[in-house]
Amino acid sequence: MTVVCAGLLTVDVVQVIDRLPRPDEKTVGREQRLDIGGPATNAARTVAAIGMPVRLLACFGASPLTDFARATLARDAVEWVDPVAAQANPAPVSTVLVTQETGDRAVVSGGGPQVPGDWGCGDVLAGAAVLLIDGHGGDLPARAAAEARRLGMSVLLDGGSYKPGMEAYLRHVDLALLSADFAAPDAADACAWARSHGARAAAQSAGPRPIRLVSQAGDRQIPVPRVSRVIDTNGAGDVLHGAAAVAMAGHGVADPAAVLAYAAQIASRSVAYAGALGWAHAPG
Repeated sequence: MTVVCAGLLTVDVVQVIDRLPRPDEKTVGREQRLDIGGPATNAARTVAAIGMPVRLLACFGASPLTDFARATLARDAVEWVDPVAAQANPAPVSTVLVTQETGDRAVVSGGGPQVPGDWGCGDVLAGAAVLLIDGHGGDLPARAAAEARRLGMSVLLDGGSYKPGMEAYLRHVDLALLSADFAAPDAADACAWARSHGARAAAQSAGPRPIRLVSQAGDRQIPVPRVSRVIDTNGAGDVLHGAAAVAMAGHGVADPAAVLAYAAQIASRSVAYAGALGWAHAPG
């Protein structure tokens, strides 16, 4: 079985600091690293780390950083399809500030080019079991979700935040997994809003607190394993979504509670290590 993750790919400049600097203040980071990121990208890397074949559909373009992104994805066993590979692009770069003591992160995110209007995604989705979309890429999530539904695939939405046009493709979504910060455009309850627009089930994470799940079975709480020490929360939500995609591919979408319970275990482990994929490279 294969998972396809469609959405954002960035290059991340990560700085570990003691605290966020005040206006006009300069500070020296404790640690610096260059990595790749984006919700769909980190989810794809998570899928590969767990051991399932994965394909990333993400626009990036030709830039001085393209080779770095390609090499990192290849190292992590992620197949990458870039619809705008030949298009010149200064490259979407994000800055990530990780606070040393708490592991909290602040992100200034880069954007990215959009998929061409005449580009079809059927070949990328062919043979896959699950499509994960993160809402980035203009009309990419709507087009990919509709094609996935036509092909009989399960569709998972990484709802980090509301993005215009979500209403158009939620009817194709089997599980809308929303972040704690997700706010519906009409200020309605987030899970109820997603369900009202057609999502078969909706869930909302809350950091270390239980995940709320709303489905035909009712409104319930999925426990999240406790972590003795949090090192880095950057990418933890993306890990949650990637692990959920693996569970959906292996067990279907009939039991979203089981999907979320599995995903919560992987995501909780991830925050005890630096970086989105630190847990995958740790011994044991």
